[in-house]
Amino acid sequence: MTNEQIAVFVLTCIGFGFIPGPALLQTVSLTLQHGQRAGMVSALGIHLGSLFQVGIVAIGAVAVLKASPGLYHALKLAAGGYLVWLGIQRIRARASIHESACLPRNILASSALIEALNPKSALFYFSFLLQFTDPDAALGLGWQVFLLGLCANVLFSLSDVACIALAHPLRERLTPGGRLFSACQWTAGLLFITLGILAIVQD
Repeated sequence: MTNEQIAVFVLTCIGFGFIPGPALLQTVSLTLQHGQRAGMVSALGIHLGSLFQVGIVAIGAVAVLKASPGLYHALKLAAGGYLVWLGIQRIRARASIHESACLPRNILASSALIEALNPKSALFYFSFLLQFTDPDAALGLGWQVFLLGLCANVLFSLSDVACIALAHPLRERLTPGGRLFSACQWTAGLLFITLGILAIVQD
């Protein structure tokens, strides 16, 4: 890649990491509910899901997804239903304002599933990463896409760390069971439910 392409790639990845969506909402809401460590574990899960998506794109499976509307819509329904379920769980969750050495067991898995089940993420990687590949390079196209995906995820982690760092001080001002804490909890839950419904009904 040229220096200009590298600059565009880096800035786009960092900017994309701050766009509100299910992944960012998951990380921030878990930081507010369970602390900084929970946010970091959630971010790790999101990146594992992202690497799954990158792998799918690298081996060309996303072409099957684009050619099969039925499979695409089935994944959309699964992803949307999962987000709605997460929103309900977020509203019902009980949290302590103190850091806990024992985190909820499903943080890593649920965060990974949020990203892995999202077909739009695979299509994003497909359309974005291919712009920075060189079909004439000695390295195969699949490997180029995979390595670019790894770099993108490293850059996404910068926005994750920044959001967790911003959310953690706010958490220290919240009182479990208080109005502000409940408002944050309901807001996060309703946003998850809204995102889930939109994922199901939108084309």
